[in-house]
Amino acid sequence: MAKFRQRKCKECGEQYEPERQLQNTCSIQCAIARGRKQEQKKREELERRRKKDNEIKQKLARDKLKARKLAVKPRSYWIQQAQQAVNAYIRERDRDLPCVSCGTYTSAQWDAGHYRTTSAAPQLRFNENNIHRQCIVCNQHKSGNLVPYRVELIRRIGLAAVEDIESNHDRHRWTIEECKAIRDEYKKKLKELKSQEAA
Repeated sequence: MAKFRQRKCKECGEQYEPERQLQNTCSIQCAIARGRKQEQKKREELERRRKKDNEIKQKLARDKLKARKLAVKPRSYWIQQAQQAVNAYIRERDRDLPCVSCGTYTSAQWDAGHYRTTSAAPQLRFNENNIHRQCIVCNQHKSGNLVPYRVELIRRIGLAAVEDIESNHDRHRWTIEECKAIRDEYKKKLKELKSQEAA
């Protein structure tokens, strides 16, 4: 029978003389302990893989649910999303200008005020000439403060443009696709405007 060199036990670390070529522990007790540890490692690895698979499945399910929820969102949701993007752009565009109605440079909060309201002229809801930076007092507490708004608007965009806004009665029903496109366009425009100011 061939003799093998002494080895170090993979379990307890003691030196031993193996009886077989593939033997890697010094005794049956060490072999049992090592086998249990290896089984435990396999179980932990299996559990880790199962958890990872479950997380991936849950994420996919959440993504599908999110997509389904977005698909059934009403038109009003998309109009609101587009309006928020346009308003953010207008506030940034006019950030160095005073309130279009009262001329103040200080306000607790700034709105994007419409000259012709969104309910009176929904077709002008996203028209940049119809929306300007306005203090919260004029926009929300003074119903837009329209008389001085008109005077300042004529100074900013000209009488012809103001009369175009006032005489526009072409009704338009915004579609979901249009609202998504407007939202994306104005988010991009806002990003470009901010990067120009930073440069």
